[in-house]
Amino acid sequence: MKNRKGLIVSLALVLTLAFSAVSFGQTTANYKSEEGIKLVRTAKSNKKVKKDLTRKQALNILKKIDNRVPYIYIGSEKDFDALLNKKLKGYVFLPDEEGDMGYFVNKKNKRVYYFHPSGYMERIKY
Repeated sequence: MKNRKGLIVSLALVLTLAFSAVSFGQTTANYKSEEGIKLVRTAKSNKKVKKDLTRKQALNILKKIDNRVPYIYIGSEKDFDALLNKKLKGYVFLPDEEGDMGYFVNKKNKRVYYFHPSGYMERIKY
């Protein structure tokens, strides 16, 4: 009975130490700094972070669709109520030609839309 109780306590202690050292999806590394202070560094493992599209990348997408026209950046979702109301995030460009129809490039999913500040949007399939 005593050995069994000691075994259970030992097992519980080992499991506690194991789970405190490594959390789910994270690895830890301990090291000492030059001052002798113990530091703990935690890093996510095997997890890809999907980054938002930059303005330059959005412009490159438009150039792939039609590179004959220069595009002028006119703002982001912060500058257009229609985009804020639809909770969309991205960049708005105007082609340097006659007309008031621009392009909206969604920074989350890279989709391109015809865009008018009135709120009209139509997805462009390319």
